[in-house]
Amino acid sequence: MIPLGPLPTPTLILAADHRARGVVTTENYADYFQALTLALPYCDGILASAQPLHGLFAGGHVKDRHRTYLSMNRTGLAGSVFELDDRLVASVSRAAADGWTGIKHMTRIDMTDAVTSSALELLGQVLEQARDAGLDALIETLVWRDGRAVRDTDAVVLAAVIAHDLGAPVIKVPVPSVTPGKERQRAVTRVVASVGVPVLFLGGPLGHAGRAPVLDEVRDVMEGGGSGMAMGRTLYQDPDPAEVAGLVAALVHQ
Repeated sequence: MIPLGPLPTPTLILAADHRARGVVTTENYADYFQALTLALPYCDGILASAQPLHGLFAGGHVKDRHRTYLSMNRTGLAGSVFELDDRLVASVSRAAADGWTGIKHMTRIDMTDAVTSSALELLGQVLEQARDAGLDALIETLVWRDGRAVRDTDAVVLAAVIAHDLGAPVIKVPVPSVTPGKERQRAVTRVVASVGVPVLFLGGPLGHAGRAPVLDEVRDVMEGGGSGMAMGRTLYQDPDPAEVAGLVAALVHQ
């Protein structure tokens, strides 16, 4: 694939790298893969671990217009004692050789765990390598505490600022966990204003309340000035991945 240049906004990215980190959202691979193929046509790109990304490309589901991000670090298995020790399982050179347009890298920031310093060092190295290779870099940063992501606005701003000032060209962070509506829109605006690059907001698991809270969240992100969404489980776990992806895409691209 040919590099597509800077990320256009607004953008909807399909996230498909959960299973490699031990988050087995869908056990049956054929069902999982089929759901991805149904959602992807409504998305502007995909971030994925090696096997789903290669499979989607080989099957002709990845089009020239799609941005493709190879997920780099997946050793921090969910719930493990080594969860924060998230090392590389792929390389920038491999992503370039395979023809992907970019890489996706996740860094968790835990002020109580010294391994965070190594994680930040690794992030800096990956950013340099991606820049040298001419690849885009989608960087997900999370403030981490007591085994989970911290989603208050201060924490999301901190995560975005650290990624930005280390050189991330595209940032992925959680939607601030505040009251939906105007308050959440203001929180998104604050996050976006803290950096000078596109900010995508991540989705999360599909809740029992169904689509309505998901669509409200997307609407607030876009009203708040977000550059788009990076969503996985809320799309591919929906009973109709194509329909919900179309609804999200309409809100993102409104």
